[in-house]
Amino acid sequence: MTKLTAKTILAIKFGVLAVATLVYFYLPGLREFIFTSLSYLHNHNFEQVRYFILAYGVWAPLISIALMVIQSLVPFVPGMAVTIANAWIFGWHLGAVYSWIGALLGAVLDFGIARWYGRPAVERLVNCTSLDKTDAFLERHGVFAVFITRLMPVVPFKLISYGAGLSIMSFWQYTWATAVGQTPAIILYSILGQYITTSLRLLVAITTSLMLLAALVYYYRKEIKLWLFFRKKRE
Repeated sequence: MTKLTAKTILAIKFGVLAVATLVYFYLPGLREFIFTSLSYLHNHNFEQVRYFILAYGVWAPLISIALMVIQSLVPFVPGMAVTIANAWIFGWHLGAVYSWIGALLGAVLDFGIARWYGRPAVERLVNCTSLDKTDAFLERHGVFAVFITRLMPVVPFKLISYGAGLSIMSFWQYTWATAVGQTPAIILYSILGQYITTSLRLLVAITTSLMLLAALVYYYRKEIKLWLFFRKKRE
């Protein structure tokens, strides 16, 4: 199989970027969709997010997944609002599934952008100081850093995704650690989504529990690394 030359790869990168830019600027409906949804998410307006998704009828599951992917690209826009809205609309079982798929696709997209376009592009999206700290953390703990931070709702999801894309971590290691690590938080917040209007204490309790779980995992990180990530097959 013939390998692509550096010039060809560069041309493809710019071509993809050009197409994405043209689609964004020449489809007003898409721009309105993005700006409206992000404003609701940024303001933590769960009720508006819910109505926004429901307005698309049978396409609501795909819209909820798309919202999770879109928010992954923008700093300081939380995905929890989508997770909670999904639980309201679809029930926590299906809501968790849609949130999990959207979060994973968004994380993979962030990783791909960083891996393909490099640090200059990422530095336009996230704070350089935070990115430097993420680099150091990932360099020290590798794929385990991705796994443990996915358990912690207070750690910016996209920051870890971009940082991992700039590291030597393989795509499959990253994807697997993200898929497993994000599962507890998404399930718990989906269950919470059915009671968010009446139980702020439950929100605090779930967040605290996830933080304690992450701390416990970090404390036993050496044992978990050996068992979960680096265990060799017995000869």
